[in-house]
Amino acid sequence: MWKTELDMEVSKEMRRKEAQEWTKEMSDISALIGGLTALINPEVYRAGMECLDAITLNPELIAKNVDLCDILAFWTSPYLAVSLISNRNTPLHRDNGGGYPTMDLLITVGKYRRGWFNVPSLGYNLRYNSGTVIGICGRVVRHGAIAEGERLVWAHYLKANVLQELGIKEPYWVKR
Repeated sequence: MWKTELDMEVSKEMRRKEAQEWTKEMSDISALIGGLTALINPEVYRAGMECLDAITLNPELIAKNVDLCDILAFWTSPYLAVSLISNRNTPLHRDNGGGYPTMDLLITVGKYRRGWFNVPSLGYNLRYNSGTVIGICGRVVRHGAIAEGERLVWAHYLKANVLQELGIKEPYWVKR
């Protein structure tokens, strides 16, 4: 059943009150991200919500969980992992955090120009303007981005090891 050794924990960053306040302020946008995910990849939405249910019912599975119940009260996204990338051009790469069939969601905001999102294996070099949302299987497909100016990328993903630890069925590959 459940392991006694705790391999999952509330991240160091998320244990900071400032991060919790920011997450709370972003809860409406995170809910929209969840709705978008339910439309474009229902399997990722299902898996994320099942993870949240499992954690809510079994908070003892998560190490360093002092604020976990408070965080769960305002966590509105099906994604359990979020990274913020500030003003960084990213060379072509594959992500190693999410699962292979799991679609990550990338949202970019800021005052910048000449933004491009490159996916050479698919033959895409896309405009990457502020407000762009991209769904991508980031662990499978090499991708990179460049821009000039102030930019923040809000990357959402489900960690494969968390799905496995919680016994949640990994999402199917995107079929659309």
